[in-house]
Amino acid sequence: MRVLLNTRLLICSHRAGVGFYVFNLYNELLKAGIDVVPTLDDSSIALVKSIGDLSARMRTTFGKYYPPFVKKMGDAVYRSFHRRDAAVTSYELYHETSLDPIPSIGARSVCNVYDLAVMRFPELFVDGFAKEVTPNILGNISASERVIVNTSFIRDEVTEILNIPPAKIDVIPLAAAECYREAKDVSKIPGEVRKITTRDYLLYAGTVEPRKNLKTLIRAYKDVRAKYDVALVIAGGLGWLYDDIVSYPEKLGLGKDVIFTNYVDGGTLCALYQFASVFVYPSLYEGFGIPPLEAMACGAPVIVSDIPPHREVSGDAAIFFDPANHEALADAIARVLSSASLRAEMKQKGLRKAGEYSWQKVAAETIRTYEKALRN
Repeated sequence: MRVLLNTRLLICSHRAGVGFYVFNLYNELLKAGIDVVPTLDDSSIALVKSIGDLSARMRTTFGKYYPPFVKKMGDAVYRSFHRRDAAVTSYELYHETSLDPIPSIGARSVCNVYDLAVMRFPELFVDGFAKEVTPNILGNISASERVIVNTSFIRDEVTEILNIPPAKIDVIPLAAAECYREAKDVSKIPGEVRKITTRDYLLYAGTVEPRKNLKTLIRAYKDVRAKYDVALVIAGGLGWLYDDIVSYPEKLGLGKDVIFTNYVDGGTLCALYQFASVFVYPSLYEGFGIPPLEAMACGAPVIVSDIPPHREVSGDAAIFFDPANHEALADAIARVLSSASLRAEMKQKGLRKAGEYSWQKVAAETIRTYEKALRN
């Protein structure tokens, strides 16, 4: 089976959730013996990556004044190379992992639908984004033999909102990467953590954008800080519409107690998970949500918003709270901070839950999807 996999998101230096998905899937498919080919050759990758790195640096430097033409230039160059490289060789199957339109390469295709956030909550994205990508989502689903989603919740949404037959959809849960594990020595906090804070801390990991509900977390943290000497570390790149989020701690008089790290590498993120007092993931909406599983794999007690994908993925290994109620979140955090026995119980449940998922399973299920697509 020769599969062309859209690996565009591997080019980005600052990978987020979907980028990690593509990275882990690509490597596990290779290990499983699939003849999987990335969409860009080495020379194309070098040029597109340089533009992507420039875009990431400018976004970090200029914030809301970031010139969008840089990203548009990178997108245009990528699409040109994508079409050229995809046409060079024949493939049995094309796997679309992004929001790009599926190229015409004479092969059957499958696509991912991670969530329907741009359709359900267009106001949580930059102006015009939902209008731009919605036709791609619909077109890719229509052109694909199979659709991959990561939770039953998203399968049901795709079925109900887009009227796609459930028989066309495969639910393939994700996993924490193998690098996320308990610390071997908990007696000494590593330097990468101490560079961020020398205090005990609550942790959030993920993109800084409205859907992640970080203002509720920051408001809850204000209540917690009145009783406990902990910092709040928000580890993740600045996404979009983040100005109100970044300025919110100052409005609440929290000063430097809330630490925005911007993007951190995998080693630093693992250490932050391992030594966090509590990990909190307060999203309003998710398609799956890998960070809670990563935190569990590292032994952190996990609190997540009470939304269907979190219930589906975390089971009894997390504490849930109403994402609209900052007081409920503050109470949940205080419960964990005040009880060593509860933290120990949550750690063991989290380790077991994270162990139920693996990228080997993801690859095996994806291969089954490929086989279904080729049989259709």
